[in-house]
Amino acid sequence: MTIQIDDQGWGAPVGGVGIIILRKETDEVHYDIVPINHFYLGAFKKKTYLESARDIVEEGVMKLNVSKDEEIEICPGCIHDCSAQWLEGEGYDVTVTKINGDAQQVGEQMFNEYLRGLGVPNPPAIVEETVDEYRAQFFYLMDWVREDLNGRKHLCKTGWKYFIKFFKNIVSSHHCG
Repeated sequence: MTIQIDDQGWGAPVGGVGIIILRKETDEVHYDIVPINHFYLGAFKKKTYLESARDIVEEGVMKLNVSKDEEIEICPGCIHDCSAQWLEGEGYDVTVTKINGDAQQVGEQMFNEYLRGLGVPNPPAIVEETVDEYRAQFFYLMDWVREDLNGRKHLCKTGWKYFIKFFKNIVSSHHCG
């Protein structure tokens, strides 16, 4: 059996980051979200998202009753650094590799459902993982944020340099000279 671990939404300006753990042969899934508060400035600088992601992976490994003889494939994204270390430390057979197929597609669908739950109408899907798809999703989400900056700022990854500059420019452009 093969377990795949992937993430969704790292590059999305809105929401936390989804983590999917999928057993390829049976399509058993554990999915959860690293909450948005891990991407606010103080927490983001401290990289608290790493432990949150590891906690989700640990929960999924327990829930799916993953045995030590199962092969685990994990995405090379930095959000998985602590997860991969934890898995190796527990004696699992871990390979860091690009994840595709069901884990990637199901994870992206679940992340889009999560975005809808935050109030985003019809977020663009990531299907082929192309630059154009990620770019379209990013700008769609940013347009949505701009429609109600004050009401949606708390849904943004405000620890990103992009947002620090973005919100600083918004504030300074509203001052009268």
